[in-house]
Amino acid sequence: MQYQKGLIFILTIFFIISATSQAEILFKDNFEGDAIDNPPKNWAVGHKGLDDSKVIWDPDRPKNRVFSSPTERHDAKGAVYITGKGKGWTDYYVQWEMLYPKDFYMGIVFRYTGGEAFYLLDRRQNTKKLDFWKRQKVKWENFGSSAVLDLEIEKWWSFQLKVSGNDFEVKMKDSEKKTPFAKLKPVLEGSHNEFKKGDFGNYGWVLLDNVVVATELADFSNPWAISPANSLSTSWAVIKRVD
Repeated sequence: MQYQKGLIFILTIFFIISATSQAEILFKDNFEGDAIDNPPKNWAVGHKGLDDSKVIWDPDRPKNRVFSSPTERHDAKGAVYITGKGKGWTDYYVQWEMLYPKDFYMGIVFRYTGGEAFYLLDRRQNTKKLDFWKRQKVKWENFGSSAVLDLEIEKWWSFQLKVSGNDFEVKMKDSEKKTPFAKLKPVLEGSHNEFKKGDFGNYGWVLLDNVVVATELADFSNPWAISPANSLSTSWAVIKRVD
């Protein structure tokens, strides 16, 4: 009986600490709880359009589930998926992994407030660069381009996006590399003052995994800590991939 009481006490304290340490995490999803060949249950459709989105088995990493987003871009009548939690998000960081299935124009949206009001970070097929774009009233405006990057297709890349006031920056690395983002320099920086808040989501056909949105960099130290929402096996499998 004493052992059972002690175990309950320890577990209670553990879950309190875990919940407290994750208080600033705005959103996270590794898609491990989703059904294969179905859309991810924790995401929302931000823009309706052609939609063949589904959770699939990772083509590169066995027994890992990832989100395959719509194959068409929004401006080519494709759907846009967002977290559905970020309507009021202002300043935040996002870390995620992304694989480009083909050589094309695609990436993610941030400060997304509607189908014709958002910022875009995309991979440019013609230049092999990362670009920042503003989309508003069916018009595009570029406000930042990186140097030529080795954005190889069919390969997992890890990204960190900083959204702070009117300033944005992106860091990236090969997902196999263990170098912390803190030791990397931004590959892309840009400034714009149009959209002050908004959500995060996909743009065109990319594979997404291990998406975490938080307000402080410290919250990325162990975002997949064991919690009532994660099984022990799932949490440990992901913890081994986090820097």
